[in-house]
Amino acid sequence: MVNFIKRDNSDIFSRPILRFIFKNPKFLFSIRIIVLAIFLYAVYYGFSHPTKENIFTGAVFWGLFWALFMVSTLPTFGRIFCGICPHGFIGKYITKFGLKRNIPKWLQNRYIGIFLLVVGWWGIYYTFPGFWKSPLATAGMFGGMTAIAFLFYYLYKDMSYCKYICPIGSMCRAYDKLSFTKLETYTDTCKDCRTFECAKACPYDLKPFTFAKKNSMDDCTLCMECANSCEAVKFKFTKPSQKLFDKFKTINAEIWVYILILASIPVSMTFAHGLDRSNISDTMIWNQTAQFFGMSSYSGGFAFVYAIVFTVFFTLFGIYLASKALKKDFSTTFSTLGYAFAPLFILSSLGHTLETFFIKDYQTIIQGFSQAFGFGIADVSPLAKRGDAWLSYLGLLKWLGIIWTLILLYIRLKLIDSSKIRKVFAYIFASLLVIFFIGINMYRGYIFETYGAKTSSHSHSHGGTKEELFQSVPFKDATLLQDGKGKTSCSVCGMNLPQYYKTNHSAKLDGKIKQYCSIHCLCEDLLINKLPLSDIQVVDVKSLKFLDVRNAFYVVKSTKPATMSMVSKYAFEDKEEALVFIQENGGEIVDFDSALKLALEDFIPKKRGKPNGNTSITIKDNQAIFFTPNNPQSKGGGRPAHSHGGGNKNEIPTKKLWLVFGDLDIQNIANTEILGFYYDKNRSKQELILNPKEANYSFEIPNNGYYNIYAVSEIISNYTLYHKVAKFEYLHGSHANKDKFGDIDKEILISNEVKFDLVRLKSDEEDNFFYKNYMGEELVFKALFDNQPLANADINIKLNTGWSKNIKTDQQGIAKFHIIKDYFPKWNEFDKRYKEDLLIAMTYEQDSQNENYFVEKYILTYPISFYPATSDYKSYAYGLFIGFIVLLFGIFLVYKSRTLKKDYQNEVVND
Repeated sequence: MVNFIKRDNSDIFSRPILRFIFKNPKFLFSIRIIVLAIFLYAVYYGFSHPTKENIFTGAVFWGLFWALFMVSTLPTFGRIFCGICPHGFIGKYITKFGLKRNIPKWLQNRYIGIFLLVVGWWGIYYTFPGFWKSPLATAGMFGGMTAIAFLFYYLYKDMSYCKYICPIGSMCRAYDKLSFTKLETYTDTCKDCRTFECAKACPYDLKPFTFAKKNSMDDCTLCMECANSCEAVKFKFTKPSQKLFDKFKTINAEIWVYILILASIPVSMTFAHGLDRSNISDTMIWNQTAQFFGMSSYSGGFAFVYAIVFTVFFTLFGIYLASKALKKDFSTTFSTLGYAFAPLFILSSLGHTLETFFIKDYQTIIQGFSQAFGFGIADVSPLAKRGDAWLSYLGLLKWLGIIWTLILLYIRLKLIDSSKIRKVFAYIFASLLVIFFIGINMYRGYIFETYGAKTSSHSHSHGGTKEELFQSVPFKDATLLQDGKGKTSCSVCGMNLPQYYKTNHSAKLDGKIKQYCSIHCLCEDLLINKLPLSDIQVVDVKSLKFLDVRNAFYVVKSTKPATMSMVSKYAFEDKEEALVFIQENGGEIVDFDSALKLALEDFIPKKRGKPNGNTSITIKDNQAIFFTPNNPQSKGGGRPAHSHGGGNKNEIPTKKLWLVFGDLDIQNIANTEILGFYYDKNRSKQELILNPKEANYSFEIPNNGYYNIYAVSEIISNYTLYHKVAKFEYLHGSHANKDKFGDIDKEILISNEVKFDLVRLKSDEEDNFFYKNYMGEELVFKALFDNQPLANADINIKLNTGWSKNIKTDQQGIAKFHIIKDYFPKWNEFDKRYKEDLLIAMTYEQDSQNENYFVEKYILTYPISFYPATSDYKSYAYGLFIGFIVLLFGIFLVYKSRTLKKDYQNEVVND
């Protein structure tokens, strides 16, 4: 054993700070205790909080441990995660008191762990996308693996579980070879060693003094037990992936890790999460196969299988051709050149991992720990937003991985004895996997550039489950008549034509064909925009062929979903087919002119539509919309608009609102399509009236009571669903009405029509129809998602004076705050009618398995007006009264003081 040694400059232990981090036993023990505690608590929390509101369990395992920590450390410092792994930490102590048996030969198989990782995790992930996202499933998996690990540690010696059974054990051993660190010993010092303290200290029964000679660290997990037993052990910096530059004892299982992980993550994600979101996803071979077997719901699993097949094929075929070119046996060529594929996955995933961390995982991790430990951290913003320009530079890591692979392939070829010309051909053949990897990335870009991404559904369905649209047909069955990059999109609304093919129409304009998703969009061009269209055709629902609209039988008002309308319209060439359709789905037969007239009614401003306001400023995808009672188009921001029914006493009064975007001071008309409705005093759903000339919406207020007004908008942009809700709560009070305030008026309204809602819980003080919100009062809200309490929703409260506050909903979806007091005028300027406005904006974001978008972003606004509290202006009178009393008391004290002083002076004189 060596107690002191002069260390090289490359030795990490020669640097005090790094030595403390990587070698100090107390520090390492503390880190392992902390990691173990987090691990066990995350498992427990997953079992005790099994619903989706639990973000802590997922944040620990799928945000912090994997992928951030592991993917970022493996190609840099190596297997440092294994050094602090809770399983290995506890397993070391279990093994000391265990049976210490030799693990059976049939279990000494590294492919067991590889199989568990590839099939048990990634196979299930793609086949059943939502399974591992459940906190309960995550806790169950890690809890089960912990039990299995502890059993193996107890039964078998030398930490055999880590070597053969652990799903990430072989993976970490394989990718450790890419790192720029290496653990070995000072060989000159070790020549005379006879105690072998480093080997005795190793819980894995390894011999660190042989690492340098073998150019391999074997199954070393960097636990640093050997380094603390002898100072001759060093942990040094090397060139990146230097271990792969020379010969070492190869293990084919490590090469299969490179191949299968590449197939399971980058390639499978390109298929299932990339190409499956394109407009021609149904033509992809995995979707065709899933459809052939009647298993379309499991198309992700088929994409995973095809990714495995393609990746393995190009790897083995390329190596086979290379072996023939080199005139070497396949096994030697495979074990030598296969290690060059190591950078393909790890660097491709590193870029994606870092981008995900900046956009989402950082926020999720902080919020998760705050949730689990009660830190009360409410205001956490992501480090970046999707689309930030600098994030695109992370994509360069993928190409760095490709270049690195090609360099390693060149270096590894030097280890094979053959002629230069043979090595040139072998290099080309062995690069087939790299060429395949580059090809699928370029193909993905080509598909989206040519055919575009899938768009959202405009049919009127509010369900949360994904259903196949009746209007949809496979891409190969759709006839696309128009040309250009946008040939798969409706020429008016941009919706995907194959997705709504059964309602497609076409027409010619100046000799060029325009194709429409529906008769609604055709009507907009023909009758609204007055375009001189000719040769108008429609798709026959039965044959899927285009026919002249004059020869078509339209079935309208059926129960089948409509496209861009509230009323369905389907065309048939054969009248008998139309009648059969009516028998099954209802409706009536009309001709084209009648169907077109019915479509024109969609443009009559009634229930749904766009106000004709100022459109010079465009609303952004992620910009909230909100209601205001003030006309933003009038000078000075306008005053609240009222309509009392004119001079007719029997006319029902109405209230006007403007749908706007911007902020509380500077607003613009939100010229966007919405679904507008409201609930009256009796909780009955009614439809908002659109007044296009005034660019506002109105609703009737016949009774005293609360009216809840909603505007719902959905758009898809950049693979993100933006679900916007504008809510306005209006309390109508009129002395002319004889309505009485009751308990029903204080009950919260839960709407089945609103997926994302924020309801105000009324206080005991609200006992009349003329109640107002006042400064200093506490407001209590409950967030709902699918009518269930929503935890961890972000709420921002902003006043028109500029004051702002951020809070979060608790586990019951409750959020509370006090209205700020910020009105302190001079006494003679106080106005008890002074009114301020605040805007509550609630946001929530979640990942999506929908084929059209990756992320769902929900935005709700809730404006509130409030006034100075009565105590504020009464306090001026109280202050004046108290001041007057204090003044009188002061005068009394001065008088009394002088009287006493005069009496004392008189007494002194008399004495």
